Amino acid sequence: MTEQLRPDEAAQALARIREQQEQVIDALSIPDWYWWLLGGLILALTAAVESGNPTTIGVGVTVFVLGMLAGTGWVVRGSLRVKVRNALLGARGIGLILGFVALTVAVSLGLAFSLQAAQIGYPATWGTLVSAVMLVVGGPLLTRALRRTMLDRRGTR
Repeated sequence: MTEQLRPDEAAQALARIREQQEQVIDALSIPDWYWWLLGGLILALTAAVESGNPTTIGVGVTVFVLGMLAGTGWVVRGSLRVKVRNALLGARGIGLILGFVALTVAVSLGLAFSLQAAQIGYPATWGTLVSAVMLVVGGPLLTRALRRTMLDRRGTR
């Protein structure tokens, strides 16, 4: 081990390490299609429940559960072989996730309760529709922000 590494070899080795780190982070990313699936399934479930029809509710719950299991299983399957430190997200990443969830819930519930107070039909479905749109639009933005956060933090821990 007395042999010294040339600067170009060191630069190449660091570039390979950064590329592998990026591949690990990408394996953890939530694909855009998942946000569409999530939005569609919660909207379908809410509409089924709000219909009040027992058969429609049963079908809606079944579709929701099977869809979530299949979609989440597919996403998680790709990241099972990856081991990442919890510190990679950091306080900023956790704040982004919690803020996105809080905003989505607050907007959809606020709208649903307002529509219910105004006696507009299917208030929960309308509130959930807004929530689904927020997931479809904001979910990929959240995923990209989390990816940037993890890439920025990969060398700090």
